[in-house]
Amino acid sequence: MPTTEMIVMVAIVAAAVLVLVHLLRLAGTAIRHRTLRRAIEIHPEQAEQLLKQIPEPQGAGGDDRLGMILVAVGVAMIGASMTAGATGGWVDYGIGGALFPLFVGGALWLRHGLTERARRRREQGQ
Repeated sequence: MPTTEMIVMVAIVAAAVLVLVHLLRLAGTAIRHRTLRRAIEIHPEQAEQLLKQIPEPQGAGGDDRLGMILVAVGVAMIGASMTAGATGGWVDYGIGGALFPLFVGGALWLRHGLTERARRRREQGQ
C-alpha cells in the first residue's frame, strides 16, 4: 500500500472514531434529558429535589488537554520528519511512529502531574 493511501486511511479512521464518540455522547445526553423530563412529568412535586441530585457539569477541563496533545503531535511530526530517511531503512519509520505516543503520553503525564500538584496545594491551603 502506498504511503499516501495509508495516511488517508488513518485520517479517515480517526475521523470516523471521533464522530462515533461524539454521537455516543450526544445519545447519552439525550437519554439523560428524556429520563429527567419523564421523572418531572410523573412527580412534579419532587422536581426540585431531583434537580439538586444532578451533578454539576464539568467545566472546560479538556481544552488545555487538547492543546497539549496538539503541541505534542506537532513536535512528534517535526521529530518524525527529521528522522525519516536518515539511514534509509525501515527503522526510521519506526522511530518516527514511536515519537507520537511518546510525546502525547508525556504531555498527558505532565498535565496530570501538574494538576495533582495544584490539587494538593489547594487541599493544604484550606
